[in-house]
Amino acid sequence: MNQLLDHIYNTGYVEDGDGNLINPFPTATPRETGTILYEIIGEYNLEKTMEIGMAYGLSALFICQAHQDRGVGNHTAIDPNQSTLWKSIGLLNIKRAGLSERLRFFENYSDEVLPQLVKTGESFDFAFIDGSHLFDYALLDFFYIDKLLTPGGYVVFDDLWMPAVRKVISFVLRNRSYELVKIKPKANWVKRLARVIYRLLQNPLDIYSLKIKFIPENICLLKKVCKDSRNWNFHRSF
Repeated sequence: MNQLLDHIYNTGYVEDGDGNLINPFPTATPRETGTILYEIIGEYNLEKTMEIGMAYGLSALFICQAHQDRGVGNHTAIDPNQSTLWKSIGLLNIKRAGLSERLRFFENYSDEVLPQLVKTGESFDFAFIDGSHLFDYALLDFFYIDKLLTPGGYVVFDDLWMPAVRKVISFVLRNRSYELVKIKPKANWVKRLARVIYRLLQNPLDIYSLKIKFIPENICLLKKVCKDSRNWNFHRSF
């Protein structure tokens, strides 16, 4: 982990361009999630990565640092509110950490940027979906990311505590050629158990998301097995 990330997690603050200190939590990526992202990049030798939703830039810092430490790889981030809602703090943090050469940034909505990336024939081997958590927007992010993701590539969904996110993951696992990948735990067993109990109580009648509710982390890692080969009328309830 780089010194800036250590400083942010130790102090609990990020700094804007005017030197004002801002508490980024709980919006910002927790250390647990960031550490997992960092390890995923290294474990699976991922070089062309993307994230939807940058905010204060902590997840981008972890991913760009993973590329930097390996000496290879570049990251693309999409966030329509970077200079407004987030006061450009995410981009400032990337610059402060000396990781600007690892990052390409689009300040626009993902439903506008992703189709353009598809049109120009780009490809990625990893994506982190952490933008709008509304079901339709998260599903749309996945729809285009799937077109950009190479077979054998990985996608991570953030915020499994939200039913809409779990429903998108349920659709993917039930209807697309993706498989669930186990993540090495970082949190203690009490926190992990509490997450599972919370989800089970949250919407107990959602049987299709049951497997996802038992994932003890707050993120979900999926691997793309192959290209989409469904018949035109294929459907499984999710």
